[in-house]
Amino acid sequence: MKLKEALRNDLTEEELQHLIGSFDVVGDIAIIIIPPELEAKEGIIGDAIINIQKNVKVAAKRNGIVSGEFRTIPLKIIAGENRKETIHKEHGVRFFLNPEKVYFSVRSNNERKRVANLARPGEEVLVMFSGIGAFPLVIAKLSQANEITGIEKNKIAHEYALQNLAANRKINNVKLLEGDVKDVLPTFDTMFDRVIMPLPKTGELFIDIALVKLKKGGWLHFYDFQQEGSFDDSVEKVRTACQRQNRELIESESIVCGHPSPRVYRICVDAKIR
Repeated sequence: MKLKEALRNDLTEEELQHLIGSFDVVGDIAIIIIPPELEAKEGIIGDAIINIQKNVKVAAKRNGIVSGEFRTIPLKIIAGENRKETIHKEHGVRFFLNPEKVYFSVRSNNERKRVANLARPGEEVLVMFSGIGAFPLVIAKLSQANEITGIEKNKIAHEYALQNLAANRKINNVKLLEGDVKDVLPTFDTMFDRVIMPLPKTGELFIDIALVKLKKGGWLHFYDFQQEGSFDDSVEKVRTACQRQNRELIESESIVCGHPSPRVYRICVDAKIR
């Protein structure tokens, strides 16, 4: 049953018009946006979500906007159990997390699988801004890459990443490091076949340092927010960084992997660099 149908006897027709019927489910926590017009009914809405989603034990509303360096968002529990930590399962991997304290997008599920399927056997893979370890662990699970290295600045996210690596005991080719990539990467001797940059808002500031550690003929996966019709602007960001580093962009494709707001897309530029 859809949420609006479940609430038809509890909300007026005008209130139903304000209701946002979709919500994300992270583990057993449902996260929904409650417009100001419905705040007085948020408990009823939360109960309805739990009733129609049998795997959901907690209903929470976004209590603000995504903000700060680590792109976190405050949550308010509106129904169910009084907790914000959960276990999310994806592609055979288990993730412990608190979606209020760390950034995690369930909507990037298919994108993580797509990139994992691109990784070739024996590759050395780097994931910048690796968060709770989602990209590294999914790549390790679904590919035959030799080693996947993740770097994350958010201490809380990094601690969850270490917990997640320990929880998925069959995965033994992931290395997770805490720190700013600008400080950590220059200490590496390793060169990588594939570098993934899942930070669409400010990721362009880190393209140069990624290129320094990318092998000739390697692949860069650069994420960006872009308006429809302007995807070439994101490709140009990669091309310009290549020129600064005396590298050459020899092949690229822009992949739509999200739609965070009207007329704005999250895209990934798959770029082969010489």
